[in-house]
Amino acid sequence: MPERTRHSVVPVVTEVAAGVHFVQGPASNWTILSGDGTASLIDTGYPADFDLLRATILDVAGDVPIDAVAVTHGHSDHTGGVRGLLEAFPGLRVLAAAEELPNIRRDELIQVGVPQLAPYLWRPRFAAWARHAIAAGGLSDVGVPDPEAWVAGSGLTLSGHTVVPQLAPGHTPGHSVYLLPDAEAIATGDALVTGHAVLPTLGPQPIHRVFDHDRDRALETFASINWRRRGIAVLPGHGPVLLRP
Repeated sequence: MPERTRHSVVPVVTEVAAGVHFVQGPASNWTILSGDGTASLIDTGYPADFDLLRATILDVAGDVPIDAVAVTHGHSDHTGGVRGLLEAFPGLRVLAAAEELPNIRRDELIQVGVPQLAPYLWRPRFAAWARHAIAAGGLSDVGVPDPEAWVAGSGLTLSGHTVVPQLAPGHTPGHSVYLLPDAEAIATGDALVTGHAVLPTLGPQPIHRVFDHDRDRALETFASINWRRRGIAVLPGHGPVLLRP
């Protein structure tokens, strides 16, 4: 069982099922799907996490082509590695909800900024988080030119794994969660987290309200996620994996 911490300077890798590995990164997380001679990802961490991202892929999947990245949402701590992967694998598919594509392309930016954060930055947790986020490339241009929309109601096959995307709006207008039925797992992005630098406790919870585009919808989405079901593995955007026995 991985150590339950808000941050992991050294990535904590958990094998959730055959070919499904959850990585708790320094401040945000990603999931590696491997099979059929390829690997795919759900999210990619901050830009500064790229070397760790590649190292974890090599460790669990070997030196295989990266087929696709399924993005939960377009914030820089979740899409920060996409450009680097596209340079290495020009045929890489970047998949997300249609409602999120403008944010991923950076046609518009739906992400917390200084005006929203200013009232909180006197708090030690927020100050520490802000320093890390800036150092990790959180203000970098991480726009992706040609992301694709997944088709609502249809499953994806990513590196041999069935992945069922679902719209989970609130944190951003097009935030997605991804069901992995064969692994009895759900990748929740920031619709449900189990820890975050600015949060005082660990455990399943909404992310802090300052980060949500529409807080009411985010709370509705959080309430709809069946994380209490026995046997499910919850793969959050921040914090440790949650394995329900």
